[in-house]
Amino acid sequence: MKIAIPIILTVVYTAALLLAGGLSRIIGLEVSGNSFVNRQVTYQVILLLITGVSLLTTYILNRENFLTYFSFGQISIPGNELKVFGIKQGDSWLKTGLSLCVVITGVTVVFMYFQLKKTDVDWSILPNGIFWIVLFSLTNSFGEEMIYRMGLVSPLQGLLTPTKLFLISAVIFGLAHINGMPSGIIGIALAGILGFVLAKSVFETQGFFWAWLIHFLQDLVIIGSLYLMNKTMYG
Repeated sequence: MKIAIPIILTVVYTAALLLAGGLSRIIGLEVSGNSFVNRQVTYQVILLLITGVSLLTTYILNRENFLTYFSFGQISIPGNELKVFGIKQGDSWLKTGLSLCVVITGVTVVFMYFQLKKTDVDWSILPNGIFWIVLFSLTNSFGEEMIYRMGLVSPLQGLLTPTKLFLISAVIFGLAHINGMPSGIIGIALAGILGFVLAKSVFETQGFFWAWLIHFLQDLVIIGSLYLMNKTMYG
């Protein structure tokens, strides 16, 4: 049960987030003349509420591990090998983290660039959305890292091998992004790969600094692009 409970809870939180995504398309908090912003505010508020519940249950499940992992951690500690990402045994997480920031963000920029090319983007509206884009990127990346990394790595550390732990985080995180950008099988696969690497970073550094930063930068590109692509929703 010690293994099953954190996994079940994370699946439940994932289902709640998927429902929140649908709800936010129907009911949006009126904070702006921009309906995209209103939908995002609604979703992010629900996400943060679920994040709070997730952090509480994570703390209850394993207080000692929670107090260890709920920090930025050791951001330059040596890590273990992961050949597919070019990470060598003993590479500093400072080097690895910065490299992943550049590579993952770069890939995301290229993908979203081609998505933006399909629409008639008015770049002049971007400055008006900077505040919301940064805010949503911060809250979305933080919430998801607390649910999918803290919520699994913290209570399951010591109960499963690191690889199994990373895979569980990858699978659930991937499935949670079935309606993401990109969506479908490709979206699940890409989010799963990202989830594996971010879980590895949390486990090895005993903190969420790199996971949050890498995730934030990716969200910055994606949410910024979605803001631009939703130009028809501006009042």
